[in-house]
Amino acid sequence: MTATKAQISSVSQLTTAEATLFYSKTVERYASFFDRPEQRLRFLNNTLAHQLACKEKLDHALESHSLIKRLGLYERLKNAGFYDRLLDLWLHRHICRELQDLLPSASKERRHLLQRSKATFATQLLFRCYEMRRLLYGAAVAACVVALLGCGYTAVWSARRVNTYLASRRQTERRLANPAGNRNNAAVAAESGVKHMPDYRPEKVWLVEQQGNYERYSNGARILTDYETGNHTRGYVVLPRNQGMLVKTGSGEQSIRRHPVGIVYHTSESDMLPFTPDNNASIEVHTRGLLEYVRKNKSYNYVIDRFGQVYRIVRDADAAHHAGNSVWSDAEGVYVGLNESFLGVCFETNSESDSLDEQLTEAQLVAGRLLTQVLRSRHNISDAGCVTHGLVSVNPSNMLICYHHDWARNFPFEAFGLSDKYKVAPASVSEFGFTYDEEIMEKLGGDVWPGVKVAEEEFHSRAEKLNVTPEEMRRRMRERYREEMNLTLRLRTTHPAEAETSRQTDDSPPAPASRPNARQT
Repeated sequence: MTATKAQISSVSQLTTAEATLFYSKTVERYASFFDRPEQRLRFLNNTLAHQLACKEKLDHALESHSLIKRLGLYERLKNAGFYDRLLDLWLHRHICRELQDLLPSASKERRHLLQRSKATFATQLLFRCYEMRRLLYGAAVAACVVALLGCGYTAVWSARRVNTYLASRRQTERRLANPAGNRNNAAVAAESGVKHMPDYRPEKVWLVEQQGNYERYSNGARILTDYETGNHTRGYVVLPRNQGMLVKTGSGEQSIRRHPVGIVYHTSESDMLPFTPDNNASIEVHTRGLLEYVRKNKSYNYVIDRFGQVYRIVRDADAAHHAGNSVWSDAEGVYVGLNESFLGVCFETNSESDSLDEQLTEAQLVAGRLLTQVLRSRHNISDAGCVTHGLVSVNPSNMLICYHHDWARNFPFEAFGLSDKYKVAPASVSEFGFTYDEEIMEKLGGDVWPGVKVAEEEFHSRAEKLNVTPEEMRRRMRERYREEMNLTLRLRTTHPAEAETSRQTDDSPPAPASRPNARQT
């Protein structure tokens, strides 16, 4: 076969008769495997017939394909020897298939015939591979699957490493640009923003129309003023931070502020009827009872009913009696007694069977987000100042957090365009040392929200720096809290009798509200 190939440039130049003679010289060497002449003849005829048919198909495919002709690939394949090598592989494939079909099935007899014919090692290896072709096919498929899985795992692993590196780099840059000692963790949490929600910008919201009983804003919010009333003017001071420790101050050392700096979200805990079409009239009757009660007691600045209608109760410039004993902080400082410094927004809803899983209607979600935008725009309220009642409420009589539980978990911050305040270390714990007990953890589903654990570490670190025990530090800060709460009460621009009436110390349980009434705070 080698000598014959040297005399021609390519097998493609041979006629059918010449190709038959050309391939027969190779096939005849394997025909000696057979003792019987009829088997030898059948092997020769079958192998050559299959090989010539493959040659004709290959020639037809190469000659009829227009792209191959246009690029001149046919001649290049012949000149480079690929054409001859491909046909040679097909020839040996046909030889192996015919040997498989015609040789005896016993393995010993096969080996004896191969040895007797003095076949080359390559021929014997090719024949063995053909015999185990199904096993080899399976191994090849398995190898491909393993390779694909390996590539997928490598891609996922690489993506995670890249994300981890980028996140670490962003955190490092943020720490270098804004040292942690000069900033409040609530402000840091707010920087992360909220995914999948439009950016908040104050200039996007403005008053469009004001009529006798409603206001309409550019973001679609509509505020009803039928139940609007007044109360005492706000008055509070901001407690500054000094490297993580509160600086004791008094009303004479700092200017008294009058504008709201945040929003506290509440639930009414009033009687709820099934929210179905046949209860429309009854639901509205319950809502009117709630609104009358809130106006009489000046409980909240805003109420959002189950149909998504927003009612202003106590005017923004005046304080409502909604937060009682409470603590929160932002980048500017710490606030005690949030009635004076924060707006109270109440949703007409309640928790069922002490599950703390308050439910909002779709209309309330939309209205709550729009009202949040209006209030943030009007008063330049930061994201860090938007929080829930359960996260700010405290009880100074036993130094426990979460005295009121509304929205102590599961508040939809992201739906309101706000960052998650459950991850923020509350100042009630980190600055004043308020703590929690088993009863609170049980009501919260077995554990407190993540920010509390961070705040505990900060409080213990402060105590360690001052070389006092956490218990002694907590006792001191309890007295400090009482002083600041009393200062907040004295700053109200109202007569003493009203100040005493609206004082909420939470030292004793609040008077129970008769349903359908708002929660007393």
